[in-house]
Amino acid sequence: MRQSFSCRLADYPVLVAAAAWIVLSGAAWAQDPLASNNGLYPSDNWRGRFLLANLDYPEQPEQKGWPFRETAGPLSQETAPEYARRLKAYLGLTLGTLVDSPDDWDPVKAGWYDMVWSGEGTVAGGVTDPTSGREALMNTYSGQIMPAVTFPEGQAPQGPVQNHAVIYYNAPAAAMLGRVWANLYAPNLKAVSFPEGSVVTKVEAVTNTPEDWPVLENTSVWHVFRPTTEDQLAGGPNLRPHVLPVRPLQMAVRVKDSAAAPGSGWVFAVFVYDKDAPGLSAWERFVPLGLQWGNDPEVTGPRADRFGRAAIRQSWINPAAPAFTRETFGWGGRLSGPMDVSSRHNVILPSGERYVNDQHVNASSCQSCHGTAEFPRAANLYPSPNRSFPRDDLPFLLYEPGSPDWMRWFQNRPGSEPMTRSAGIVALDYDMALMFAVSAYNEVAGNARLEQETVDVH
Repeated sequence: MRQSFSCRLADYPVLVAAAAWIVLSGAAWAQDPLASNNGLYPSDNWRGRFLLANLDYPEQPEQKGWPFRETAGPLSQETAPEYARRLKAYLGLTLGTLVDSPDDWDPVKAGWYDMVWSGEGTVAGGVTDPTSGREALMNTYSGQIMPAVTFPEGQAPQGPVQNHAVIYYNAPAAAMLGRVWANLYAPNLKAVSFPEGSVVTKVEAVTNTPEDWPVLENTSVWHVFRPTTEDQLAGGPNLRPHVLPVRPLQMAVRVKDSAAAPGSGWVFAVFVYDKDAPGLSAWERFVPLGLQWGNDPEVTGPRADRFGRAAIRQSWINPAAPAFTRETFGWGGRLSGPMDVSSRHNVILPSGERYVNDQHVNASSCQSCHGTAEFPRAANLYPSPNRSFPRDDLPFLLYEPGSPDWMRWFQNRPGSEPMTRSAGIVALDYDMALMFAVSAYNEVAGNARLEQETVDVH
């Protein structure tokens, strides 16, 4: 893939014009599975670089250092902290540069890969939606906008929170993607099965500043080319991107480790920035929020242990994690990060009960969300009878928590088993980005019944 990709993008710096922003157009561009970004670039006032996606998937990569653990068998509350420590040390060999020195970040040199069919933005009436696709400065995707009341009193920002995230695959995971996309116009979904040692990481930076959210003090700064959060909330036909400073706050990681997580095959990990943690750099001050190696399917209600928490045994939560993470865990205390939008507001239940204002329902978890990765997509990312979902603060119908319908989302299934048991639906091994990439391909191929709406995922 590298030769075609490089030739298409080699002249990007020359294409930057003096206008406030420009769109690279044309039928071929709009259908390019190897597009690095959505084609929107800032004016020549921008003196930074443009980052190219790494889509040169390896054929037979060498496994370099993961998985490794001191003890075999499934994870437990006792072994999870050491697993998290070792995982961060492994990631720090390369991702420390991404967090601390974004101008020096080189995914090719670091051995991390992007997803094909994911750079292009959504085009309507000849105009690209500037919130869609990957943007050109850091190759980030835009996440959902969360209201300030998502966070606990005394730890909340002054305004809404939106994250902009990069998603990368290590070499073993990328080699599998290469087999799926050996023919970019005929994906082989039978090849979807991430090998042991696959690692997928998502690093998320928020638009808030330390002045309006002190939890961000002394973290690092990236730049992205997106509309402001305020402009997005205001709406209107003339939404325009700007160069925005954003600050890394969360890192979500998935590790294919069937010994540690025999139910699904995946260990989910979340690390968050802690301004009070020791360390000389932002990367060093990222601390584990927790791990999840199962969905605790037997816990169907608020059965509490002696600490008043649900009796969750397949998630470990770091008791020393910063206070702003306390109210954004998943349902019943399962793992979910503060950027993962597990805490939903304006929820309506079939019973007629409604959650308004600062009331919320912790409705998801890392594994329950990713467990909906299938194609064609027939299930919501949340436990809802509706296939689509609104931004957080608009009405959202969910099933009754703990009901049989709700519990479909909280099972331990192998990645080869789709959540929806219907003919023709293929499981995508817990990978949401792959699900959206396959949908993008089908849109271009004219398979309208296999397309799905574009959604802002965390």
